[in-house]
Amino acid sequence: MLCIDKEIIHLHQSKQQQMDVSIIIINYNTRELTHACLQSVYAETAGLRFEVIVIDNASVDGSREFLSSLTFKNYRYCYNDENLGFSRANNQAAAMAAGNYLFFMNSDMIFLNNVPLILKEHMERHSEVGILGPCFRNPDMTLQISCRNFPSLVFGCLKFFPFLKLFLSREATEYYQKERDYSSVQEVDTVSAGALFIRRQLFETIGRFDEFSFMYAEDADICRQVRDRGLLVVFQPAAQLVHYGGQSSQLNSSKAIWSYYFAFYHLYKKYYFGRLAIMVKPLFLLRAVVALAANMVRKDKRITWQDK
Repeated sequence: MLCIDKEIIHLHQSKQQQMDVSIIIINYNTRELTHACLQSVYAETAGLRFEVIVIDNASVDGSREFLSSLTFKNYRYCYNDENLGFSRANNQAAAMAAGNYLFFMNSDMIFLNNVPLILKEHMERHSEVGILGPCFRNPDMTLQISCRNFPSLVFGCLKFFPFLKLFLSREATEYYQKERDYSSVQEVDTVSAGALFIRRQLFETIGRFDEFSFMYAEDADICRQVRDRGLLVVFQPAAQLVHYGGQSSQLNSSKAIWSYYFAFYHLYKKYYFGRLAIMVKPLFLLRAVVALAANMVRKDKRITWQDK
């Protein structure tokens, strides 16, 4: 692992005392998108002390040479010799972080306003809030749904037996929260880990992201853990960013699909089935094989929430 700290002259202890927010970005062969993301972060973020930590999961697109040469203030770049996946890389960055708050975000995002300050100020006014999520926009500025219900047993059954929708109400089958009024602040089950704001102390108390998967389902898990502690998960529409979506997953869509079903198997094992999960594992494997076969004939290999 190679780490480059552009503020290396400061002691880590003093940085811990100075930083309000640590912005954490995972890069995997998205050099130009990550650069654009960083430019928007530094252009829009003001009014607080922040650092940016980029973890590079073994990119081979020239990211290492380019991103390690950037000279942003309080910017750290770490290159991993292997792809650790989403949760492990974020945990790696969190262990290095000096901020009182952690803001995990994808590399294919562009700030439209001062997202970290808006989220920090909201959380400081509301001690009952454990996790905040901003508003996602598509590149054409239309709304992108980023809030979901916690995956239910009904939702899991529908993945294997879609015909059951004919016999169930919309409320019983809803997972992606398309019917919400996304213009207002509101409590939700789950916000996307693509842009997730949390107190560092709470994150460490929980035990960081569960590393049961290479990628996917970590947001459902951590939001569930926060809600189980009596704290709220909240959507804050005042903080806005553009999310291009699926830019890393399209580079290895087969692995992304396999990771998705593997992740949800472990999520269901953790919260529903326990030791009995081995009995339903063949269903998850079969469903993953079907999804992999379908992906082989798709032209657009991006894997987003709408595909799964």
